[in-house]
Amino acid sequence: MASPPDGEPRVWAIGDLNRRASLAVVRDFRGQVWTAGELTRIDDRRGNRWLELVERGGGRDGRDAHLEAFCSATKWQRLERKLADAGVELRAGQRLVVVGCLDIGDRGKLTLTVDDVDVAALVGERLRDRQRLVQRLVDDDLFDANRRLALPPLPLRVGLVASGGSDGHRDLVRQLETSGFAFHITLRSIPVEGPTAPRAIRAALVTFGPGDIDVAVVVRGGGAKASLDVFDAGVVAHAIATAAVPVWTGIGHTGDRSVADEVAHRSFATPTAAGQALVAAVATAWDELAGAMARVARAVEGSLATAAAQVDGQRRSVATLTRHRLTLHEQTHARTSSDLRRGAARGLDTRADQLVVAAHRIRASGVAELRDAHRRLTDLALDTAGAAGRRCVDATADLAATAATASLGAATALQRAGQPLERAGALLTRARFDGLLDEQSTVVVGAARLVGRDVQRRLGAHGDRAAAQRAILEAYDPKRQLARGWTLTHTPDGRLLRHAAEIDEGDALVTTFADGSTTSTVTGVTGRDEEDVADE
Repeated sequence: MASPPDGEPRVWAIGDLNRRASLAVVRDFRGQVWTAGELTRIDDRRGNRWLELVERGGGRDGRDAHLEAFCSATKWQRLERKLADAGVELRAGQRLVVVGCLDIGDRGKLTLTVDDVDVAALVGERLRDRQRLVQRLVDDDLFDANRRLALPPLPLRVGLVASGGSDGHRDLVRQLETSGFAFHITLRSIPVEGPTAPRAIRAALVTFGPGDIDVAVVVRGGGAKASLDVFDAGVVAHAIATAAVPVWTGIGHTGDRSVADEVAHRSFATPTAAGQALVAAVATAWDELAGAMARVARAVEGSLATAAAQVDGQRRSVATLTRHRLTLHEQTHARTSSDLRRGAARGLDTRADQLVVAAHRIRASGVAELRDAHRRLTDLALDTAGAAGRRCVDATADLAATAATASLGAATALQRAGQPLERAGALLTRARFDGLLDEQSTVVVGAARLVGRDVQRRLGAHGDRAAAQRAILEAYDPKRQLARGWTLTHTPDGRLLRHAAEIDEGDALVTTFADGSTTSTVTGVTGRDEEDVADE
């Protein structure tokens, strides 16, 4: 350690050194000194403010140069009013121009006691910051990005970014709740002033999407003009410009427009004005919807009336055409029924006549054939009997001649044997007769069998033809037609009705079905008149 020089060196006390340095500073700078630097810190100590100013790269070896500034509570209140009137709020990062007196305190630290702040420089810096921010947004095509979003026709779902319970929050909610429309409000309660406000606003806006709300509204319920700096922050402007839904602002200050107002979909001076605009938008959309509904209703009513008229006309046309076709069908059915009845009657009469003739022919043919067979049998029996008699006579004659001849040659023998010979001749005669008779009887029996089979065959053929004729007659039987669904209508006394002209209103009718009959009373008659029926 170096020793002090010879001769009683002066040893300065630290306090003296500080005071001497302070006096030197006062002498050199003589009064107030203006200085400028970046505000990096501002502390509140019992109402007094301690600020730290920095000159980037202004120190030794290119390091930052620091200066601590002090402002008493009394002076700070005056400066705060001045800053508020200018709409400026001190915050870190600002370039601050201040005036005051330099001093070195007991700690040996150079301090500037602030007497005033160059507000004009702050305003100018603020304007320059705003201009740079706006230019960046324009360059990035974000300045009017939110305004390009389409607002839904009925913006009833509102996302509200505000300080919960503040005047701005209450003013906007009051407008919406008293409007009579069914607004649905989703609140994001955040601080809208102070250093944390910009990031809080950005975080709130990010939570909203088209599936959640129709429009987001950022409101602030009044306050110092300097607190508007929050809405000039790049974080807030960028969050509004890139929001997924339209963003409206109601900052609560007239005469000034922040960057947030510039980039918003719509901006209003107060939260009340923003609420009134929302109500007006919904009311306009509602009126348009009501008008459109009325026009649609009128159009529908007109279309329904026209369609009803067309349907009624078509119904009348269809009814007329149906009645006409039913009339034609009934007439055709009546003619067909009449033709069928007449044809069936003629067919039945013809078939009955044919059956009578066939039966007569069958009977006549059978009787004639039986009579012819009987006659043939009788003739055959007579012929057989005659032939047998003739043959018996011839045999008797032969036997007689033989006996006479034999008697001439052997009279003695014949005489001795006369009786036996006579008995033998008698026996011979009967035997031949019985044989011939049996033969002829066999022939007669065979002929009778042939005649009987022929008669049976002919009777069977005539029976088949009769059965066929009977089937045809049964096909035309009225009971068959009734079983197929046809009916017969006649008067209670049994008179068959063939034409509508034969019926009058109030007549009693009996309708016969396949399984029974019903009695009804005529309430109306449609069809041709009696002259048309008579013409038929």
